[in-house]
Amino acid sequence: MARVKPKRQGIHMDMTAMSDMAWLLLTFFILTTQFKKPDIVPVKTPSSVAETKIQDGHLMRITINNEGKYYFSIVDDSNKVPVLESMGAKHGINFTEAEKFAFSKISEIPVPIRQLKSYLNLSDGEKQTFIPGIPLDSVDTQLIDWVQLTMAQDPEVKIAIKGDVGTHYPEFRDLIKQLVDRDINKFQLQTNSEAKPKD
Repeated sequence: MARVKPKRQGIHMDMTAMSDMAWLLLTFFILTTQFKKPDIVPVKTPSSVAETKIQDGHLMRITINNEGKYYFSIVDDSNKVPVLESMGAKHGINFTEAEKFAFSKISEIPVPIRQLKSYLNLSDGEKQTFIPGIPLDSVDTQLIDWVQLTMAQDPEVKIAIKGDVGTHYPEFRDLIKQLVDRDINKFQLQTNSEAKPKD
């Protein structure tokens, strides 16, 4: 007599837990992602074949636009308010808590320290039209003050210089001279990467 074969059952996997996990991970990454803040001034950086990438943390950036105006930014948000307080103390300016909060949200400092309070109280639309730059000349070296106070707050901070391809040489030279005169000799130049030429 022939043996009866048992009926094969198809394999069934419950994917409910997996889809729940996928949604939890997606939600986590959306909520914890820090989006890049838009630059105040558009800068077209020169291209290079350098492979060294500029780090994200412990970084301050000096931007020079095509008109030769200087702008300063602190990438690490946790250092922004302490540096602002130090800069205010040096120049005899007190900032309110609301102004400190507004300062922590801006991507770049586009004005001299004496105009910063009024800049922080502008609406977002008005801020886009008020970007005179930070002074850097033999009389007023506010830009270097920002650099030194940031370095005092975070000794591991690195400097990146982002210059426009149309920036004239004297503005770049003056910045480097001011940094070197204060024994600040390590900085990186931010460029656009291009394809490496084939040998």
